[in-house]
Amino acid sequence: MVTIYQAGTGGIYASSTVRLDSMAGFLFVVALIMYMGARPVSPEFGDTINYAMEFQTLQEGEAGNWKAQLTGMKGEWLFAAILHAWVQYGTVHDYFLTCAVVYVGALALSCYRLFGTRWFIPFLIACAMFTFWVYGVNGIRNGMAASVMILGLTFRSNLKMLFLCALLAIGLHKSMMLLAAAGACAWFVTDTRYYVVAWICCVLAVILAGPAIGEMIASSGFFDDPRLTLYINQADELKASSDLFSSVGFRWDFLLYSALPIVTGCYFLFREEYRDVMYTWLLNIYIAANAFWILCMYAAFSNRFAQLSWFLMGFVFIYPFFKQRFWADQEKKLACFIPVIYAFTFYMNIYNA
Repeated sequence: MVTIYQAGTGGIYASSTVRLDSMAGFLFVVALIMYMGARPVSPEFGDTINYAMEFQTLQEGEAGNWKAQLTGMKGEWLFAAILHAWVQYGTVHDYFLTCAVVYVGALALSCYRLFGTRWFIPFLIACAMFTFWVYGVNGIRNGMAASVMILGLTFRSNLKMLFLCALLAIGLHKSMMLLAAAGACAWFVTDTRYYVVAWICCVLAVILAGPAIGEMIASSGFFDDPRLTLYINQADELKASSDLFSSVGFRWDFLLYSALPIVTGCYFLFREEYRDVMYTWLLNIYIAANAFWILCMYAAFSNRFAQLSWFLMGFVFIYPFFKQRFWADQEKKLACFIPVIYAFTFYMNIYNA
């Protein structure tokens, strides 16, 4: 509400406001990390209780057992290292606080690298996306990995740091290989029109073929991940076993939500003729990753596939507003735009709870 007021009164880009927001942003980040990381172990926070049970089991069975710790460091090795380090030397709350530091801190640093002193409002927009909280307390590994991957994407002009962050992100969660592949594709194929056409074709293909495409992906053997196969091939069984899967199927609401940054991106690129290499790259990565989710839409937990692209949504939405002036009354347009993109978050968390 404060941000909307700042934009509506025309002062959001003023240097004094930017300085104030930057200082307030630092306090907000610290408070958010503490609030998220110090949450109680409760089923109210989704998989938090399962992460805590895993932590307790390891702590009871592996105290001082470095052989067991080393055995766990495979595949998603970085997350295993964080987990086992706190198993040896800390508590479950130290563990969750560390996860929150990585998740929130890397995202805040990404905003600072992209927007400089204007970083806080874009960070706030990223936090306002409806899955932000969920991936801080429920899909913890995926959330941490995505923040580190986004941080890596900000090092477009420093390939060594980009590759290092990508390696660390994959070490936290293997799903980041999809974003890495999308980033590599978008590096060489830069025309957004190709991605938009491919995205539309994916939508049409899923409408016509239904879950068959996702089943083909799962059975291809290309993705060596048993979780992917489980979510796609056993979606109906999972749906029958729990209310959590009652929304398995074609999700028009998720599809329309996913299309919003594509529509706004095309507006800036083709109507306003906005040219920014970083913005085009991020938009193309978003579209490519979202197209993969569309193909797997009928899977159980399909929002987890969608989230691989949704992590970038806040950046794609807000980037042009803080990089270039397009209209004389841009601040007032921003004041209208922010509640529009927050509306889906409000709907999903209040009326669709």
